[in-house]
Amino acid sequence: QVRQVQAPARARRRWARKPQQAAMVACEDTCFACIAVVDSCFSIFLRVLGPILIVAANSLIGFVVYEYLAVLTPRYLKPQLGTLPTLLITSFGIFLLGNILFNYWACILTSPGFPGDHLDAVESLEEAGHARIRRHCRKCKAPKPNRTHHCSVCNRCVMKMDHHCPWINNCVGFYNYRYFLLFLFYLASGCLFVACSCTVPIYAHAARGTRELRMPGNNMLLFSFVLSLSVLLALTLFLLWHSYLVASNQTTIEFYCNRMDASDARREGKSWRNPYNLGCVSNYEQVFGMTRHWASWLLPTFRPPPGDGVVFPCLDLDEVMHDV
Repeated sequence: QVRQVQAPARARRRWARKPQQAAMVACEDTCFACIAVVDSCFSIFLRVLGPILIVAANSLIGFVVYEYLAVLTPRYLKPQLGTLPTLLITSFGIFLLGNILFNYWACILTSPGFPGDHLDAVESLEEAGHARIRRHCRKCKAPKPNRTHHCSVCNRCVMKMDHHCPWINNCVGFYNYRYFLLFLFYLASGCLFVACSCTVPIYAHAARGTRELRMPGNNMLLFSFVLSLSVLLALTLFLLWHSYLVASNQTTIEFYCNRMDASDARREGKSWRNPYNLGCVSNYEQVFGMTRHWASWLLPTFRPPPGDGVVFPCLDLDEVMHDV
């Protein structure tokens, strides 16, 4: 009798759980669908925003250059410093401007590297027994080498993807990472150059006790000074961050993946090491290329980075893959 009573009770509980499980599954599916819709809308927003930010960035650069050449140089630098020092300082500023524009537009126009453009189809690679490619992207229908990730904004896989930058309307990846780093370096140097140059009239008029800088014609010059300091602060932090990533041979995506791998290894009582970290100098050479002197890394060039973006030098460790 006890068994006869317990059996219908278990059946009733089992039937009661089924609607709950179905409701939970439906709720999860709805949440994932909402996340997919939000991600798709955000990707479309970034595609539309990218060209606007490119125009805004070039407009701000042009505005600061105009204020420097048309207001700061003839009105303050030349009377305070003289013709020859002003000419030398301005020439150095033009050198910085040329490198800023070269590397910025190189970031925009250089493809970061798409596996589908450089590799055969997945089927042909599998038929040929290609051992280098063990993954493929279901969205791109293309091989997905190590360190390659799918960008939802570009809607393509990017080789050695670091992040999608809306300011260049492009992904930062294998082929344009060098230009991105040099753009950060020269833009930060340019902001520092403008900010230091603006201190010449500020200190000169502060010593005289005059208020010429508060005149309406100089308001935009003060705006350029504040803008340069603000951008310099943000770029300094960003440049230090990417300098660390290059020194340790990681991308922004891999940094977070590697943190999780290291945490999992510590829980298992093991040690973990980034297999692509070959040392600071070797890591920088993978981005900027082999050279006799590091100063040549700062010069503009169209030379592609060493390698093919598919296979990277690594330590003699087990292969590490991150499915992101």
